[in-house]
Amino acid sequence: MNIFQEIVSKYKEYYIQDLEDLIRTSKYGTNSIQDHFLEKVNQLKCINDDFNYDPKSIDLVEEFATEIVQGKITERAIVARHKGESIGKDLILFSHPDTEKYVNDEGWNHDPFEPKICSKKIHGWGIADDLAGVAMMYQSLDLVKKSGIHLDGDLILASTPSKNHTRGIASVLHKGYSADSALYLHPAESGNGLEDIKAFTPGQIVFSIDFFGKKPDTNEPAHTAMSHLGHNPMLDALEVIEALKEYENDRISKIHHPLLDASVGRSTNLLFSFFEYGKSGGMDKVHENCKLGCALSLVPGEKLEDIMNEIQERVDSVIHKNDWMKKQRPELKWVSGVSSASTEPTSPIYQITHKIIENYGTKAKINPLHTSSDIRNPIVQKGIPTVGFGPSCGNLTMCNERNEWVDLDDYFRALCVTAEIVAKFCNEKKD
Repeated sequence: MNIFQEIVSKYKEYYIQDLEDLIRTSKYGTNSIQDHFLEKVNQLKCINDDFNYDPKSIDLVEEFATEIVQGKITERAIVARHKGESIGKDLILFSHPDTEKYVNDEGWNHDPFEPKICSKKIHGWGIADDLAGVAMMYQSLDLVKKSGIHLDGDLILASTPSKNHTRGIASVLHKGYSADSALYLHPAESGNGLEDIKAFTPGQIVFSIDFFGKKPDTNEPAHTAMSHLGHNPMLDALEVIEALKEYENDRISKIHHPLLDASVGRSTNLLFSFFEYGKSGGMDKVHENCKLGCALSLVPGEKLEDIMNEIQERVDSVIHKNDWMKKQRPELKWVSGVSSASTEPTSPIYQITHKIIENYGTKAKINPLHTSSDIRNPIVQKGIPTVGFGPSCGNLTMCNERNEWVDLDDYFRALCVTAEIVAKFCNEKKD
């Protein structure tokens, strides 16, 4: 048992109580969670920066979102700095305090805002997304301080909104905060706990296409007999789908990344995820509108603009051959786009993280399947090597499940791992 495990053993009930308090606090919204975080980092004598920002005002590298939901309002970020001796490496820990929007507790077997511990799992609203990560930030600093270890480099804790393109960690980076590396603390959505290290994340472009048709010129309630006198936009959509499937097949043959190929047998996909046309009560009618929704996955090195141009070219190739679509041009709308990002396994932060997790009895590997992970932000926006990890969890609310939980034994392992990474990394001399 090392020094951090000894401290956790002594203060375990205190740390559990803190997790329970966070669950109860989440009932009152993100600001209340931020207040809780601020109280904890004040107790740890950090230098704190509590600021508001407009997500739409953050200029991002290789990222966009045209329909920001929560971004219509000002968001709040908190950065807490523990000053080191200015001779070691600086490290950012970040996580997000915003949980899924509460609608109802249907399907929960208890009040989601009243924590419940069962079979060494703590259940409650947002505990796995990402209240546990928020707690790990300041609890790991608490462990370091209780151990008596002094840090040569600065430790920066950033509690920043993430959901619905709120761009919290990007706002911190664009305000001038930086470090030699960063850790994203979040329970492993895969359910694999510390077996997974987030050091690679696929990017994706989400887009929609609206198609326009014409009803037959008739007052008859059924259009079947004269449907050829109108124009069915579903048929146009099917033509475009075929062209995009050809594009996907071309990409599958050309685009390869060893992690993705080894994990799922290919390195890119085009997902046809949404199709809207008519309604079940109108199966004998020509409808005038049709909508297609898609998402295309990306690998490191691919530029959003280049891929968007390729998609546009494939759609245009269909339009140019179709007299109707030339006149009633489909509308291609770009919904969002994020680039892929990765941290090299040879980087110091990955090497240290992997080794320390291994010391706690787990052989970790890179999980290459978590699309648009927040690890991308420090990497893409500021070139900061970043990895992510966290305890095992399950029944995530964001996956439309109930009774969200985090495994407590794994939580405390992840907490000790975090403290040990901080002590090791921040006490390495700057290059």
